[in-house]
Amino acid sequence: MKRFMLAVVLLLATLLAGTPALAAAPSVTQTSVTVLTTTGRTALTYTGYMNGESFQQDGITTVAGWQYTAFWDQSGYVNLSRRKLPSGAWQNLRLTDYATTSTDSHNTISIGVSRQDGTLHLAFDMHSSALRYRRSVAGLATSPDTAAWQASSFGAVRTTLTGAAMPALTYPQFLTTPAGKLQLALRTGTSGAGDEVLYEYASGAWTLVGRFIDGTTADNNAYLFGLEYDSTGLLHATWTVRETSNASTNHDLFYAYSRDDGRTWRNNAGTVVATTGSTPLISDSAGLRVWSIGQNRGLINQESQVVDAAGIVHVLASHLPAAAASNADFTAARESAVLVHYWRDKASKVWHQTYTPFLERSSRGDIGVDAGDNLYVASGDSSTRKLHIETASKASGWTDWTLRYTSAAIYYSDPLIDHERLRGLGVLSIFAPRYGGSQIDVQDWTVRP
Repeated sequence: MKRFMLAVVLLLATLLAGTPALAAAPSVTQTSVTVLTTTGRTALTYTGYMNGESFQQDGITTVAGWQYTAFWDQSGYVNLSRRKLPSGAWQNLRLTDYATTSTDSHNTISIGVSRQDGTLHLAFDMHSSALRYRRSVAGLATSPDTAAWQASSFGAVRTTLTGAAMPALTYPQFLTTPAGKLQLALRTGTSGAGDEVLYEYASGAWTLVGRFIDGTTADNNAYLFGLEYDSTGLLHATWTVRETSNASTNHDLFYAYSRDDGRTWRNNAGTVVATTGSTPLISDSAGLRVWSIGQNRGLINQESQVVDAAGIVHVLASHLPAAAASNADFTAARESAVLVHYWRDKASKVWHQTYTPFLERSSRGDIGVDAGDNLYVASGDSSTRKLHIETASKASGWTDWTLRYTSAAIYYSDPLIDHERLRGLGVLSIFAPRYGGSQIDVQDWTVRP
């Protein structure tokens, strides 16, 4: 019997020795917390500040070894800050030729960068209202060590991109094509009845590509989780749809992709279903709904999307767990809503869902990816006022979601991740407004997959 037991033990040891270790979610180690400002705009509306909302694409980003971010100060001026990585001091520009009177947290500032001519672009201060836009001189972003960092490097505020009149606009989102062209997506119309339009910047001028999501025909509107190119040049869009201005009518996860810089669009199966400008995407078209999420599920719009190096689309959403009863009271439903990770396998085109146990209440999170396709989430909690970092490993199939950090009860609104720095340099930088709005921190974390 002893010999038999010994043989069993040796056999088990041999088997275990040949078995790979279970995947572990990446860890994070904080390296610094810098104070971006102590004069941020303090108005609190829609449970957030004008500095730090999930739909800012981008609110903080890295280009050519320098990091850029923007914020409103208490006087209503746009501030653009930069620092040389890894540890340079923040250099701030205060653009005082335009002052907002808004206290609406929709009226954020988004930053775009043209890789072709090195211009920095700002879109800001719009919620179903006129465009507010300005850009820098050429080379400001691509020659940061020599270009003059001064307010006069930026042109005047404009209310049109092409010279033609523009409708009421909201949610400016910049993105860059594989060829280095800069694009800008915006919503026209209003909550519950709006479209998505796309513009493109090249050779120093903007042109209208056209309307790519039609919501007004069905009297609803798409809310983008994200709009992003992968390494092969495919443009991926994910969104939810709202039927009225009531957030409880948000429903479902939709997906489409483009092979030609947003000119034509394919559904999940790869069939061409829309042409920008003439026959745009309509959410009810075949193959666009990839996951059913009913109304009254506390589904919040515009959380986050990222595409990894393998071309796998990841969506961070939050809504009620499957077993929870539906609730038409959106605020009450959000108290029980949890973060949910959706992802699309590029080869099989199959979508997957993983519920996490993490709560946010009325806040929204941001999802980022490192060079090894591991995932990182920065999320807030409007009830506890704490900031969290959660991670998941590619090796586990992103099922090992683990809480890696919880802050003191000092943060509020939506944290923002510098996606370029995480993907390219392995550093998780988080734009994090403190409760009250006046102070904004930037946290830096090294990641260890």
